[in-house]
Amino acid sequence: MMFKFTNLIFAAVAAAFLLAFQASAAPAVADNDVDACNGSNHYGVGHSCAFAQSQGTCQNNSCGVLICVPN
Repeated sequence: MMFKFTNLIFAAVAAAFLLAFQASAAPAVADNDVDACNGSNHYGVGHSCAFAQSQGTCQNNSCGVLICVPN
């Protein structure tokens, strides 16, 4: 009986550990169109991008700022 209980505890701890690291490893979606192509991404013109409201491609706007333009 004790063997089954320890296996159950081990499985529960392992599952919690895996779920915690899976959530932290998920990539974050940018909050806005500028951050989707800049910041830590370092994307260039034509690169696929996504932000909270949409997905698109990185393009320069009229001011020369690289932004994510929705498809």
